[in-house]
Amino acid sequence: MKRSTDRILTTHVGSLIRPAPLQEFLRAKQAGKPYDQAAYEDCLKASVAQVVRKQAESGVDIVSDGEFGKSISWSQYVLKRLSGFERRPVKPGANPFTRRGRPRTFRGVLRRA
Repeated sequence: MKRSTDRILTTHVGSLIRPAPLQEFLRAKQAGKPYDQAAYEDCLKASVAQVVRKQAESGVDIVSDGEFGKSISWSQYVLKRLSGFERRPVKPGANPFTRRGRPRTFRGVLRRA
């Protein structure tokens, strides 16, 4: 484990934006479309090497793969790995991220928070 008594070491947590070539493979994979597995693995390896190099060049002490190895997006990851979640169709033009209705539903909880 990397340690320092001289300064606070820097790192980050979470997913970094994947390069466009890697995104194309991930889109095909998520859509169930055919893709070249060997080319995907080469692209993933090169993408991780590049993001780790950029972090090191930027002075990040403890680098990560930016979660590039997760072959699905965070929202898809939840659907694949946890039970109790389901997809629901979104009406054309609707914003699925609006929070209407929640304050009424959880009014007591929000007051306590």
